[in-house]
Amino acid sequence: MKILIADNEKNFVLLLKKNLAQKGYAVDVAYDGKEALGLMLSKSYDLVFLDFNMPQLTGLELAKYIKEKEIRSKVVIITGYADMSELLARAVGADEYMTKPISVEDVKEVIDKYDPQKKAEKK
Repeated sequence: MKILIADNEKNFVLLLKKNLAQKGYAVDVAYDGKEALGLMLSKSYDLVFLDFNMPQLTGLELAKYIKEKEIRSKVVIITGYADMSELLARAVGADEYMTKPISVEDVKEVIDKYDPQKKAEKK
């Protein structure tokens, strides 16, 4: 699976990238919404993790763009705001919603849910 993680918390992103790469996933990272958009326009991703509150373009704006352009990536909104509505995230096209703090295991659970190989193994 090809995964994009977009979040302005660099240590968090690098930790996730390292752990997921060790598990065999191809992971790209972006530290703001504009950088994430550039990557999404140049590559295709199976799964995109977007922080709700990023500089330049928010995760919600990017999720809405992905939905409008009918990009096939599954979208996960990550937020540190407990009061941010899951309904709002889903309304703009997010497939999943996660509230920080999240662990590598939490992220891996979501990846497993959308990994075609994992789905095939369950059958």
